[in-house]
Amino acid sequence: MLNALNEMQATHSRKLCREIKRMIESENGWIGFDRFMEMALYAPGMGYYSAGARKFGEPGDFITAPMISPLFGRCLANQCAEVLGKCDESRCRSVVEFGAGTGELMLEILTHLESLESLPDEYVVMETSADLRQRQQVLIEASNPEYLKIICWSNSLKDQVNGIIIANELLDAMPVKRFEIDENSVARELGVVLNDETAGENGSTFLWKAASEPFEYSVQERLHQYQLKPGYKSEIGLQAEAWVRSIGDNLETGAIVLIDYGFPAPEFYHYDRRGGTLMCHFQHVAHDDPFRNPGLQDITAHVDFSAIADVAAEVKLDLAGYCNQAAFLMSLGILDEYQNILSNDSNTEDRTSRESLEMAQQIKKLTLPHEMGELFKVIAFTRNFEHPLKGFDMQNQAGRL
Repeated sequence: MLNALNEMQATHSRKLCREIKRMIESENGWIGFDRFMEMALYAPGMGYYSAGARKFGEPGDFITAPMISPLFGRCLANQCAEVLGKCDESRCRSVVEFGAGTGELMLEILTHLESLESLPDEYVVMETSADLRQRQQVLIEASNPEYLKIICWSNSLKDQVNGIIIANELLDAMPVKRFEIDENSVARELGVVLNDETAGENGSTFLWKAASEPFEYSVQERLHQYQLKPGYKSEIGLQAEAWVRSIGDNLETGAIVLIDYGFPAPEFYHYDRRGGTLMCHFQHVAHDDPFRNPGLQDITAHVDFSAIADVAAEVKLDLAGYCNQAAFLMSLGILDEYQNILSNDSNTEDRTSRESLEMAQQIKKLTLPHEMGELFKVIAFTRNFEHPLKGFDMQNQAGRL
């Protein structure tokens, strides 16, 4: 059950609803769901990620892997060190992180890379949220201001990246197209309309409505192979695919590592997921109504990793590996890092024992199948990089894509 909104929250959501309502009215009463999701998440000053409310951690709406344990960042740092060590040292070697959130992953990666004597020449943070960018800067200034000499925040990725590009839980927050299979087994795009007769607390009520015309031919052709039945609903992450195509063009030498929840296409479009994968998060409560409290809740959709791999192949990236998060972290030495932290701890025996128990619980959260270990996947691509990535030593299920 969702908590009631306070007056400030209700006012904020009503303001965004009015903007979405104006957009729908200007488009003859119907917009694609991707446009609604774009507004709900990213409308300047009003969208979920562009407004100032806290999103991450206990005071927010959800918790990400870097917030669960520093071991996650250490493992990613080990992968970064391997790639950076094999890149051309005569050129600027970069770590590029998209959507750095609280900044904790960046800090942990830099701290561990420094201990490995593998700091990059630059750490580029691609962050569209001014609020999050400020929080990241405050964290670094308070923790290790020396890192500010190599960190730069940017809105555009430079050409010819030499190094590694990472994104944790980024693709799931990119706006998606939504569709439904009609009685003639034709896919129709699901859009958003207004139901002014039942206006609710957020200023207006939004409803689903299928487009009058079938989805474009390329989408029909893609979905036909899965033989979806009438009434089947799901999503297509065209923006995520376009993003991968774009960053693929920018990578000259090195690797791209993407971590998110999702499935290969045959599992993504399985009959058991006939309602789609759309999910919302508000104050640690998960539900599937994207029209509730716009601007105050996160809206996500699972990732079709087969589609991501296909797009990467189009821009001549090499598929380096695909596996679940548990196997990736195990391959990168999460258990060794756990032992290293304990052996370097000079605190009392009682505190060391307590930290050992806490980290053991963190490892379980990150790796157990019923936690994050199986649902979260890792996919990686390389260009002009002939070396295997250590993160896939234990498991590489690229053949499932």
